[in-house]
Amino acid sequence: MRHLLTLLLIAAGLTAGAPIATAGSGLSWQATTSPFSLDFRDGRTLTGQRETFYRLTDGTQHSLTNVVAQKRVPHGVRYVVATTETGRTAQIVVTRTGRGLRVGWTLEPATGVAQVSANLTGSMDEHFLGGGAHTMFVDLQRRVLLNKAVFVGASTFGKCNKNGAPSTFFLSSNGYGVYADTKAIGRTAFPGALADDHCADKPAPCPVTFGVPDRIQLCFKTSRLDYEVYAGTPEQVNRAYFQRVGTPALPPARQFALTKWRDKYNHSDEVVEDVTQFQARGVPLDTLWVDNPWEQGPEGARPTYACIGALKFDKTMYPNAQGTIDWMRSRGVNMGVWVAPFLNKTSDGRTCPHDYPEGSFAQSDRTNVWDLDLTNPVARAHYEARLEAVFRMGVTFVKGDRGEEHNFEETTFADGPGTLIHNRYPLLYAESVVKTLRKVHGDDYTTLFRAGGDGMPGILHGFWQADADMSFDGLRLTTRRGLNSWISGHPVHGSDIGGYRNLGGGPSESLFVRWAQQSAVTPVFQVGSSGRNATPWVYDAATFERFRRAAVLHYELFPYLYAQAVRASRDGTPITQPMAFRYPGEEAAWRADQQFMVGPDLLAAPVTADRAETDGAAGRATPVDVWLPRGEWIDLFSGERVTGGRIVTRESTLDEFPLYLRASAAIPFHFRTPDVWANPWGVNDLDRTDRAGWLVSPSAQGRFGKLQVDSFGKHLLVTLRGAPAESQLMVPADVRRVVIDGQPVRSSSLEELRGRTTGWAAASSTPGTVGGTVLKLHGSGTVLLTLR
Repeated sequence: MRHLLTLLLIAAGLTAGAPIATAGSGLSWQATTSPFSLDFRDGRTLTGQRETFYRLTDGTQHSLTNVVAQKRVPHGVRYVVATTETGRTAQIVVTRTGRGLRVGWTLEPATGVAQVSANLTGSMDEHFLGGGAHTMFVDLQRRVLLNKAVFVGASTFGKCNKNGAPSTFFLSSNGYGVYADTKAIGRTAFPGALADDHCADKPAPCPVTFGVPDRIQLCFKTSRLDYEVYAGTPEQVNRAYFQRVGTPALPPARQFALTKWRDKYNHSDEVVEDVTQFQARGVPLDTLWVDNPWEQGPEGARPTYACIGALKFDKTMYPNAQGTIDWMRSRGVNMGVWVAPFLNKTSDGRTCPHDYPEGSFAQSDRTNVWDLDLTNPVARAHYEARLEAVFRMGVTFVKGDRGEEHNFEETTFADGPGTLIHNRYPLLYAESVVKTLRKVHGDDYTTLFRAGGDGMPGILHGFWQADADMSFDGLRLTTRRGLNSWISGHPVHGSDIGGYRNLGGGPSESLFVRWAQQSAVTPVFQVGSSGRNATPWVYDAATFERFRRAAVLHYELFPYLYAQAVRASRDGTPITQPMAFRYPGEEAAWRADQQFMVGPDLLAAPVTADRAETDGAAGRATPVDVWLPRGEWIDLFSGERVTGGRIVTRESTLDEFPLYLRASAAIPFHFRTPDVWANPWGVNDLDRTDRAGWLVSPSAQGRFGKLQVDSFGKHLLVTLRGAPAESQLMVPADVRRVVIDGQPVRSSSLEELRGRTTGWAAASSTPGTVGGTVLKLHGSGTVLLTLR
């Protein structure tokens, strides 16, 4: 029998015997034939595939055993591996790609196979990032992840290890990353994984063994497995992953502008009130969107009892919806709507009518709604046509809610079983919405979606951090989800300032301000909900002013944030980065999950501790422990120079929070406090073609876009090339002397400086603003500053 098998292998061009060598520069692999295993190397062993097995629909488990044949294929090797089951073999193909290595294994025949599993080598000393937008942790060490898009509501946000935007990608502190290239439902367990049933998820999750100290376990409910292995720094590994799934879409600038909403608008008059209140109080406002309910209810229903999925404005709540949208546009404000991928069957005890053709729905675990089968082209086209009618009214923003709230694992779709469609569903939903927005508005639209998955950043323009409690715990959980969402949501992300679930009279003044400060340094600045944050002008004057200043800081940071979004669109680098993404070799970085890098040169540590509640109410500063990486940093609110490589405690009043600039850096910064121009910055100005600004550390060194900065001793030389006619610099330091284009220039008062084309003045730091020395320049030129 063995002789016959050998003859058959030769006839097929396959060979049995020693493994084919794969040595070479860069990432390589080594195969062992008995039992079959793989080692992945980049000058050293990074990880490797060991035990590989599968489970049949009858519950029996079988394993891969020995290599019986191998053959070179383009860029790799194909291995034929026997199994413990008579009549079934595995075909495993390992190939080199421009990204790294790709491993694909299939079973022949594949009939009757329900699950596949592969164990990779790992260590309990390793740390891991990735897995998608989970809330409970940033470091995945000893964790087990459910690869199933499951809604986590505010009440279970920090209690249930589920994830509405999961990813099978992770990167290791050991210098590699792995992406399981499948949409199938599954699980990943890291070395030493702690037991977790994911709040008794149903059906039972893919089986893994808890506590295994030297294995990374991959298990998926499908009949084949493909995965990729990458090597390098987190930045390099992340870039390779995004080369596979597609880089994030670059949104328009206004995705970063202030967005406003309420949990419920009872009438269009309240829409008018929001716009009027914000504009009268000098607060930026770009987009206002109306939440559910806004859609037409059934005949005879009470107002606000909407038929979700009707996708028409209710005539009672919005008697002249087109007129409201046109009025908003005349005030410079865009209109948005909330949508979902299902239809209510009833509302207010009455049947919700619909005109979808037969076969348009798929039955989930929810029996009170019609879930759209978005794998059915007819149903999808009908949904998109209804969306288009709304968008053509002038609606340019979509809040894409749900998509991961219903369990489709046991559903049958037009395109296949729920085990393979469930994780695709949020992407299908987003694709329909975005395709229709683009059809009507080109690229001038904005989005905030809650559900996600691998590939979602290439679809969306913005991502939202889901429902959180109005509490400091909600703020902490939201901060973690934001740090984890660049993979499966979008690097341009944000949350509801103050939280969503009202725990009684919330959010408090302290929480509202602290959440606004966190949002100031994240890409999306959105305010609204079911509490006082829906109408923030009801707060006392001091609280509202702190909120306004946080919005202004966000607008000042816009050019820096947008520059990071441009980079993310090219290579996937996150805008807000876990500390370990940039400092993977530092143990302290893996523990610092309430602070983050904003791009390469800003470090933010929002105030999220519970004691901030009572501290704020009592008018006390809150101490915040901040891990500063090695090097020198500038505390932007105090101007103090701080040495890193340690944990520092920053006392933070309600007017400020820990925000540091790398001492060797300069960043784009459109400061408007103080405003030094005769034609001042407009309240809604994110950017201007005729004006630009920079925040320059007094010890900056290097090229920063249009700026070349050289620091030597007490002197700072700044050269601008190709700058707009109106250019402004902020240096967070006291300056003794300034020479502009070879001519000494005396200092001015701020009032005098507003009337001059060029010049400089000292700017004292007012609460919540950056102080130092401000300079006005007329386009390109050279400035020499002598520091005190």
